[in-house]
Amino acid sequence: MERGLAELRMIGAKGCVLVGDPAFYTRFGFADNPALVLEGVPQEYVLSLSLGTASTHGNVEFHSAFQAKG
Repeated sequence: MERGLAELRMIGAKGCVLVGDPAFYTRFGFADNPALVLEGVPQEYVLSLSLGTASTHGNVEFHSAFQAKG
């Protein structure tokens, strides 16, 4: 996780959003952000980490590579 966040900082990313267990990801600075919504996912599992001073809001959409195939 630390390596991935370091890479994001290196490329100038403004932040990171993920879906995961808050008990695990909060240790890396991620937090529930009520201003971000991912349809179909309980709010407490939509976590974000700002890598700068900007804040964000709105609907989250992941790249199609992360979509379940069925």
